[in-house]
Amino acid sequence: MKLIPEYAPVEKLYLCFVEAFFHTRFRYGETLCEIIRAARSNVDIEVLIHPAEIPRFREICAERGGSLVGVAFDTDTPGRSILAEYTPIFARDADGAVTGLTFRNPLLERADELQRFSHRLLKKLGLRARGLGFPFATTHLLVNEEVALLSDYFFAGEEGAKRLASLAEMFPAHTFHLVPGLAGDVTRDLDMYLWPIAPRAWIASEYPAGTPQAISIEPALRVLREHGHTVHRVPGLEAIRYDDIDTMPNYTNGVLLNGLALVPAYQRAEDAAVQEILRDFGYTVHPIDCSRLILSNSGVHCIVKAIPASGV
Repeated sequence: MKLIPEYAPVEKLYLCFVEAFFHTRFRYGETLCEIIRAARSNVDIEVLIHPAEIPRFREICAERGGSLVGVAFDTDTPGRSILAEYTPIFARDADGAVTGLTFRNPLLERADELQRFSHRLLKKLGLRARGLGFPFATTHLLVNEEVALLSDYFFAGEEGAKRLASLAEMFPAHTFHLVPGLAGDVTRDLDMYLWPIAPRAWIASEYPAGTPQAISIEPALRVLREHGHTVHRVPGLEAIRYDDIDTMPNYTNGVLLNGLALVPAYQRAEDAAVQEILRDFGYTVHPIDCSRLILSNSGVHCIVKAIPASGV
């Protein structure tokens, strides 16, 4: 069984609209509508949404000049607009069938309920489900060809060593490496400073030498260098901290959809760097304004779930 990289072909894109908190404070609805407008010609889109909230979501998209024609609604919703924390990790079996790995994410409230949602999602998609066997978080893993990077959070001590051995046995085609999260980032998610964009190619944030951020990401960069992977650097942005906001804006929390790159943007001159790199790789680039979204410690990658194409 091999893990499926996120630059692989995509069959369907899931989004989730929840007005309370996610939209009222951080304007998720507007971002979701922009994603739909950008991606609708590249992939089938389904919105997870409570029936009572469909009229409001239609209204938001109409205000943004976006059409929902052809977009499906699924009323079996997890009730949480961030999807990338608990939804399945995808792998391909020896026979080519896609399997979804499920787990409990103990960092979240309603962790058991969210795990059950992941199982229902796989059942609806007609995909095999396999329990990972230990607690985990979706974006604590990034894979590119033979290299699989793991956030070290769930792998401390003797129990962590057993978990790592279990993954190595399950996925013998990959080499697993434990790396730290980005210094100052409360999520510990690897997509806050790394983005696999093509076979053996990555985008990574770059911070001034000697800073805690530069030191924290060096172990991951060293692994990639040792495996001969190419890393393209983009500006690492300064933290945003006030009141209860504590977040690290970045350009690596993006999504690839069959030749389309949805790229975080902040209306800054630095936005151009990541867009140029992705265009050089042949992607059509659509910037998504994350100025408001990032205040919830989320980017484009956090609020979507891409389902890999079957039989590829």
